[in-house]
Amino acid sequence: MKGKFVSFLAGMIATLILAALPVTALAATGALTIEVSPIKVLVDGEVFQPKDVNGNDVMVFTYNGTTYAPLRALAEAYGLVVGYDSENHIATVDKPTAPDVQGGDYASFERMWTVEEKPVTHYGNEKIFTMTYSGPLSMSEFKAWWKSFDESAIEGYAERMMAEVQKTVPGYVVTAYFSYGQYNLGTVRAESGYTGSNFTGATAWIG
Repeated sequence: MKGKFVSFLAGMIATLILAALPVTALAATGALTIEVSPIKVLVDGEVFQPKDVNGNDVMVFTYNGTTYAPLRALAEAYGLVVGYDSENHIATVDKPTAPDVQGGDYASFERMWTVEEKPVTHYGNEKIFTMTYSGPLSMSEFKAWWKSFDESAIEGYAERMMAEVQKTVPGYVVTAYFSYGQYNLGTVRAESGYTGSNFTGATAWIG
């Protein structure tokens, strides 16, 4: 399937390069307005919402029978690596190479996440936290990094993180949702003397 997708992306790159010529010429004389038809994209049966580098939603649309989508976001959803040669104005799409995964210890795992409490989480004595991946790895690199850990190690590290968070809010039960971008990895629940986790989401997504 990836081979077909790479061919599709190559065609998309060519389309974008060709389309850029008249748009650039017209843009020099003023604003260009076109009428488009927004569409949804399903990746492995799930709605895919691409985002730009600032985390804002980006529209996928059709125009004159051609579908336009952000190249980087769509390629990374398939675990491919996108590059850009700014000197020659060439976009590239490649299969990922195995990253040099370093640091399988707890400290290396912990520093990859941003911990935030959701603003209004008064569900009795429960507080809700989000654990968002904020490290430098691309999607394909992250998947390889995640798979480099034993499942029991991930559960142990994540539960340890949440046990430490729970100590900052004594008397509360805390539930944390781990995610990579828009992809849910799993949940961890911690209270005094107990922690438990479920990362079936990560298993299904990463494979």
